[in-house]
Amino acid sequence: MQRTNQVSDEASTIVGLWVLLVDNEGQLTSADAHARVPMMARTGNDQTYLLGFKNMTNARKFLQSSALENAAEPRMVVKGNRGELLRIARDAGVIGILVDYDPVTQRYSTATSLS
Repeated sequence: MQRTNQVSDEASTIVGLWVLLVDNEGQLTSADAHARVPMMARTGNDQTYLLGFKNMTNARKFLQSSALENAAEPRMVVKGNRGELLRIARDAGVIGILVDYDPVTQRYSTATSLS
């Protein structure tokens, strides 16, 4: 039996990725219990994407090259925090995930849909 559940499809895309949690300074209406949100990026056509990384090394590399090293905390997406992260992302209008975004080259390895 094949599952077509949207949450299951999203889970397979986001679970196992690393996201960067930053302080929500009032820009978003949703945040976690510690007032943090996953880092997002807005593209030239005003679409918002969640930034995800395949491993902690890539996440830390992003932080170092973007001068945000002390402003964000890498966190792996697991079954236990997946729902909260997806809720925050949806509330912020996120349409997809940019995987392994490099701020220097402005390239990413993969883009996936959030919905």
